[in-house]
Amino acid sequence: MYIIITNEAYVRQSLDLNLFFLRIMKEHSLFMAVEFPPKFDELIKEATNFNHEFNNSLTTAANITSRVQGVRNDAVTKYTVEAEKATASLTGFNIDTNLSAFELSLVNRPQSQITQAVIEEVNALNNQAIRLTQGLIDYKTKVIDGVLNCIVFNGNYVLLLDHIRREAILFVDLLNKIQQRTSPNVMEEAIRQEIFWNRIMGEHAFFIRGLLDPTEVDLFNLANNFGHEFSELNKKALQMSEFPQVLPQVTNDSLRLTREIQGFKTQGTEGILACKIKSLILPLLGDHVIREANHFLILLESYKFQS
Repeated sequence: MYIIITNEAYVRQSLDLNLFFLRIMKEHSLFMAVEFPPKFDELIKEATNFNHEFNNSLTTAANITSRVQGVRNDAVTKYTVEAEKATASLTGFNIDTNLSAFELSLVNRPQSQITQAVIEEVNALNNQAIRLTQGLIDYKTKVIDGVLNCIVFNGNYVLLLDHIRREAILFVDLLNKIQQRTSPNVMEEAIRQEIFWNRIMGEHAFFIRGLLDPTEVDLFNLANNFGHEFSELNKKALQMSEFPQVLPQVTNDSLRLTREIQGFKTQGTEGILACKIKSLILPLLGDHVIREANHFLILLESYKFQS
């Protein structure tokens, strides 16, 4: 069952969605580009072009947002600019830190009235984001196929490449639904999102585990424990479609565990920025996974409130 949403809800939900996911997609492109050997210059160019195009779309989203509302902590954090500067210095990849600083200036900005012009701008932004993200999905699929067939090398795990493709697919799906101006059943959407993001959080933990230097034993063990805890939680979450009565308990468990891993990611990012943790983790990847945890926490809090 779907509910028709108002123009105001359409604009505000669209902007929140784009501010979060466009930055995520922009960074996925960077994470792929910097992990190819020089031989794959065409794939590097493609990823770099996607990064630039997502940056342009994110700029549009931020400019619209500045006229109607503030930004949330899944769009940008206090670590983002520093993490971008450090990553640019380490990789030589050009990163638009001014955009992140601009978004930070929009935190806690009060809401303003929605005009017809803004509605039309948001509609165009959503359509552009769908086209761009679908292109990135196709690119990620091409790279994954190349890696699996041993004709392409990329320094990211295959599971990580699949992980970021799933996030892009979710973004397109959510945009397509909001373009229909409908809101899904709250319980059905909560079940779907919790299954999705609990899996993502668990994979984050295992990725962190695998990217830490072998001497970082304590952090390795913490990351490993988080991975297994989320795996166990997701077994319960997968039962929710058949037994929806377990949703409140799964939501509460997800909230607790996601708050814990958000704290772990935050401490880890601070350690990486301070050059106190030995790892293969780019500083921006640390901030990236903090924002994804923040996004999941926003969703979980909303489901808890409505349940």
